[in-house]
Amino acid sequence: MITRKEFNVGDKVLYHSRLKLFLRKLRSRWIGPFVVSNVFSYGAVEITSLETNKVLQVNGHRLKPFYEGWTTELTASVELIYGTCSLCYES
Repeated sequence: MITRKEFNVGDKVLYHSRLKLFLRKLRSRWIGPFVVSNVFSYGAVEITSLETNKVLQVNGHRLKPFYEGWTTELTASVELIYGTCSLCYES
């Protein structure tokens, strides 16, 4: 069963390209990210490239959501000193 994917204007997506220029098994065919600029009622989605600003109209089944990477921020640092705990040593 194929589930219908819901995309909204402004979502970042990846596009599955059928173009096979390089025949490698482990090469990802997902390109992007693109930004959804228009969603049509019949399943087509209009996407805009972030790099070249080209507009493509593609089938919504060939898209998947693009998730931004985790951002890590140092919020606090704790210095651990070995031997300061009375429970650490057995007499």
